[in-house]
Amino acid sequence: MRIILDAHVHTNSSPDSSLTPGQLLERMKAMGINAVAITDHDTIDGYRRVMDTKGFFGYLVIPGIEITTDLGDIIVLGVPDQVVSRDAFEVVDWARSSRGIVVAPHPFDSRRTSLGEKSALLGVDLIEGVNGKCGRDENQQAKEFAKAIGVPVLGGSDAHNKEQVGAVVNLIECEKDIDALLTALRKGAKAIIRPGRI
Repeated sequence: MRIILDAHVHTNSSPDSSLTPGQLLERMKAMGINAVAITDHDTIDGYRRVMDTKGFFGYLVIPGIEITTDLGDIIVLGVPDQVVSRDAFEVVDWARSSRGIVVAPHPFDSRRTSLGEKSALLGVDLIEGVNGKCGRDENQQAKEFAKAIGVPVLGGSDAHNKEQVGAVVNLIECEKDIDALLTALRKGAKAIIRPGRI
């Protein structure tokens, strides 16, 4: 099955986002997206709220969290638990023990706390090679770095409002199942920037 995933979305459980679960669902329907990763800043409350919202049945909703660590931001996908540590190595160990995926978001964005080349030191599973809020040069640097260290890339809109959802999606062929999707992501996905519907 063809999965169309926005892998980096913040609900209004993040203090800098205005996106409600209802708005997210409305936008996913309009954009033809059938999977989303909720990656709120330092909390999984947004994921829980989305799962409690009527209408998401039939959509894949991946638990995630964007963690502010001592070395830079880290996204963990696939773990529906709250992390308490801000030590980057402890976060990676926690993710691994929980069978989660470790992502370096916007790794070369100097305006945010990004991992940059420390991504290799931490042994991340995926590099966000296409971030909807990064410029072309920053995304290109991320893709080249991922290639250099042999890590697959992932794309994400980094949405903080309704209009940004779906600006970057990943196309994956796999079963419509979270475990199958996470397994496919570990192998890499085709990330595309799109102005409208696929």
